[in-house]
Amino acid sequence: MVDHIIAGQVLGSDALAAMSLVNPLFFLLTTLGTLVCVGSSTLASVSMGSEDRSTANKLFTLTMLLILLLGTVFSIVGFIFIEPLVKLLSNDPELYDLVYAYCRGLIPGAICIMAVYLPLNYFRIEGRAFLGMIMFLIMAALDIILDLWFTVVMGMGMLGLALATVISALLAVAIMSPFLFIKGGGYRFAPIGQSLRLVYAIAITGSPPALNNLYTVVRTFVLNMLILAVGGPIAVASFAFVNSVNTLAQAIISGISQTVSPLVGVFYGERDVLSIKKVVFLAFRYGIITMAIFSISISLLAKPICLAFNLSSPEQLHIAVPALIISSISLLGAVVNNIFVYYYMTIGRTSIANRITLFRGFLFIIPAAGAMAQAMGILGIWAAFSISELLTLLMTILTIRKTLLKEQDLRGLLLLNYRDVAEGRFIAFSVDSNNESVLESSDKISEFCTSCKLNSKQSMVISLAIEEILLLMVQHIFAGNKNKSIDVRIFVRDDVTTMRFRCAGRKFNPLDYYQQAMENADTSEALALGESMGLQMITKMTKQVDYTTSLGLNNIIIRI
Repeated sequence: MVDHIIAGQVLGSDALAAMSLVNPLFFLLTTLGTLVCVGSSTLASVSMGSEDRSTANKLFTLTMLLILLLGTVFSIVGFIFIEPLVKLLSNDPELYDLVYAYCRGLIPGAICIMAVYLPLNYFRIEGRAFLGMIMFLIMAALDIILDLWFTVVMGMGMLGLALATVISALLAVAIMSPFLFIKGGGYRFAPIGQSLRLVYAIAITGSPPALNNLYTVVRTFVLNMLILAVGGPIAVASFAFVNSVNTLAQAIISGISQTVSPLVGVFYGERDVLSIKKVVFLAFRYGIITMAIFSISISLLAKPICLAFNLSSPEQLHIAVPALIISSISLLGAVVNNIFVYYYMTIGRTSIANRITLFRGFLFIIPAAGAMAQAMGILGIWAAFSISELLTLLMTILTIRKTLLKEQDLRGLLLLNYRDVAEGRFIAFSVDSNNESVLESSDKISEFCTSCKLNSKQSMVISLAIEEILLLMVQHIFAGNKNKSIDVRIFVRDDVTTMRFRCAGRKFNPLDYYQQAMENADTSEALALGESMGLQMITKMTKQVDYTTSLGLNNIIIRI
């Protein structure tokens, strides 16, 4: 967006039009970055939800190698074929030199553009999305400074804009990537060995958002040609302007949608269907509200926004203002469809996610734009975006209904299996970070154990153990802070009872703490813990204990 504003203000409307023509190349780079980084981080979040940190580290290592490989190949091939590429992107002789100059700066920096997606996605599944936001703020600030330096001071024109984009991405990634390994980061390089299976899984899992970007490449190219034919260079500049503003909206939409992915990944690995439902419907609510506010705001401020991009002549405003207002309506459908894409991608329903991506990214928008252009001229092309989103939503609902008919153990739009909940073999609740709340939860746990027909010994052990574990967590994690809570989840499947405890706060594993304290038998803490009957019995009965810190939270899972 910054590049487009500076292109319009400093270099003129032709430069803004050239930015629109070169957008497909930029989207192609984001497609490759998204394919690798979103695919691998989604798989890593599921692995972390299943307590498989080793696979998560392999995915992280493999992602870095794939970014380096694909970025290098893109730069080499792009430079060899730069002239035919520019001719393909620009069929207007007046814009050829501007497009060529930008491509000369962008193509060598392919790795830098793609690499942005690695820390962005891996910060998110560690519960540190704010670091990704800081990285983008750094990148935006550097981009503004370098844009102005290269264009105004150095007079480098479109080449300067491209170099500013590449260098700002490189520096932002270099500054923030160390936080993947330090200051709470849990990633480590791991030997990848025979990893073709993982590469295939990354490609399949990351295909929906990557295909969305790929369709954007094709869609932008086709729409550029259509808009140029219908409205001329001024309309193309308006399309660049609309795309630039929508880039900000898409960043918000992607942030909401991609936040769903790691949360759902962890909950899906734990088979926590109620938490999945809560997260997804919260995302729908906040996404729709946010996009409604965004759409209304830019509609009210359409003319000042146009002036910020130096679209100030009556002819330019006549096209650009309606373009922004009409196209903004589509953002409501875009956020819903995007959330569906990332949700189905995360739970392994990649075919459904790919269908949604195909519908909204290419299959509906191109015919709708052509038909609406015939009926309404240039205004019809802007309206086609909303029509495409609506048709996509209808097709998604039909696809889900068809899936439910085939797989009758699933329920609802989210295609979840509620068997454990329906059979009463599942309970989830929150406990405040104080001793009184912990003690009050004991009756609830005992009633659940009775409803699951566990014998008296099992019920006693589970009730006592949970109570003592919660008391330790309250004491050592929160240190007197009574405004926090611990999420508790218990489910019984076959002959295995699983207990999961999750909370924010400092890292603390209560069972490890108990065992270490008991080894120091002469300490007062050991003497106190020695009377903890539940901890003693649960330690003997435990089949598996897993402690992880996924999404920035303590996760303790005990199976007996």
